[in-house]
Amino acid sequence: MDSRCADYSGAMQQHFRAWLRQQYGGDVATLQDAWADARVSFGTAAVPSALDQLQTTHQTFRDPRQEQHVIDYYRCLAELCGDLVIDFNRTVKEATDGQALAGAFFGYLLELAWNKSFFGAGDEGEFSTYQRSGHLGFARILRSPYVDFIVSPYSYGFRGIGGEGSPMPPTESARLHGKLYIFEEDSRTYLNDPDVGYGRVNSLSESVAVLQRNLAQVVTRGLGIWWLGGSPEHPHINPEREPAFRPLLKRFQELGTFALNLDRSPSAEIAVLLDDESFFYENVLNELDLPLIFQQRLWGLPKVGAPADYYLLQDFLEGRLRRPEGRGYKLYVFLNPFRLDEGRREALASELRRDGQVALWIYAPGYIKDEPGLEHMTELTGFRFEKGEHAWGPLMHIRDFEHPITAGLSQDLFWGTNSRLGPVFHLEDPEAQVLGQVVYSQGRCRPGFGVKEFSDWTSVYVAAPNIPAPVLRGVARYAGVHLYSEAGDALYATPQLLGVHTVGGGERTFKLPGKVDAAYDLFERRMMARDADQVTVTLAPASTVLYYTGEAGFLTTLEAQDDETG
Repeated sequence: MDSRCADYSGAMQQHFRAWLRQQYGGDVATLQDAWADARVSFGTAAVPSALDQLQTTHQTFRDPRQEQHVIDYYRCLAELCGDLVIDFNRTVKEATDGQALAGAFFGYLLELAWNKSFFGAGDEGEFSTYQRSGHLGFARILRSPYVDFIVSPYSYGFRGIGGEGSPMPPTESARLHGKLYIFEEDSRTYLNDPDVGYGRVNSLSESVAVLQRNLAQVVTRGLGIWWLGGSPEHPHINPEREPAFRPLLKRFQELGTFALNLDRSPSAEIAVLLDDESFFYENVLNELDLPLIFQQRLWGLPKVGAPADYYLLQDFLEGRLRRPEGRGYKLYVFLNPFRLDEGRREALASELRRDGQVALWIYAPGYIKDEPGLEHMTELTGFRFEKGEHAWGPLMHIRDFEHPITAGLSQDLFWGTNSRLGPVFHLEDPEAQVLGQVVYSQGRCRPGFGVKEFSDWTSVYVAAPNIPAPVLRGVARYAGVHLYSEAGDALYATPQLLGVHTVGGGERTFKLPGKVDAAYDLFERRMMARDADQVTVTLAPASTVLYYTGEAGFLTTLEAQDDETG
């Protein structure tokens, strides 16, 4: 989490050399060519120096023509850590004759832009934790038969009222590979010390709203959950300290059991894709990861008004995201596909460029192939680009308010980052419809938000990260995504469940994808609507609701429980 680098032990040096020998098929000439070093051999290759690990030759990115030795080391470290998790789990399976479940806290790939400064343990707030943490070995454990589940606390980034109870790993990829994700519910309720941080809320009612929000996340995504915090040092969610938590947790258990009988198969029309491979080609700073992944995940994406599923990019490239006709994804948000080789580019084009699907690209999609190049971005996205060579914080504003994506947006809507990114990219494409400009060093105002329609797909590019919800909502609407609401609340949905967390409250009309027999409030235990395709309610400020939306017959068991409990 800081400027210290590793691992220079004899064991790691030996392991890295063995890994390189396997990676390059024992061909020293191939190794020397990749590392641009005629002197290196499998017996002399070493873990990169701290200087090499902490700096890059191409601003925000690593140029593989000069830094392949660092890229290789981080990949080796990631595979080693993933393999260690697998080895521990295999040991459990062998020792219990396969009868025990085994898993690990691992795969925090939507979260690791934080560092010691974030946790109040140091002043080195510029570092990212991605490359040096080992969590980039996540894909390996997803493919292992020895790993049954993964666990994480939920995101530390924005836990309070109005925030998002986001899992740290891309949970839909875990689900694809047959792994259960367990959501560690360690919310800091009003029982905690006021100075504890971590989204600590101020009252019982706010505590209930946050716990309900996180349950809505869990039941709509098909996750597991455990509640943490009975010790005197960490009271968190303690029924002994707060008796009101006991019936709340009992209700959660009832609703979790009820939800097991519902259709919770992925039904979102937005897929968000994270590329673990591309992290190896970045610097170890959080200048890019913080706005592009950490903040984008917590601020913009949850407030679109439609659910989104989160996957590793590789699962998309392998065709694993294809779903039955009528239930497929309409919008793909590509967070960070900076580095794609020829094979991955071909697979991406094959999966994306069909059925009128819409792609949203951010900042530097496809920039690195065998080397960095604007032509690689054009190949991937269909846009033509230019770049500014001087690192700066790119900011965006809208110029065209007539397009379906931007119609109705405010002219004072700006977004981007003050982090120094380099290069800074912009569009130089007369065939693109330009919707907005990116502003960067020397006050340059260049086309930075554009749309390009092709015969079988559509490409949308935004030059700066941390896109706000109103803009994302416009892109989703343009892609044909069903919007339940446009009020900016955090929203979770499946075919038979709808969860909403609001900070401001007020009157809402939630438009359902189709007519349902019953809309039932699962927390308040009351019918909201019958034979309806929308639900109109007044939400209290700082509150959460969870509705069942489906056939009334499914409610029989739950209503019987409700009658028994009054």
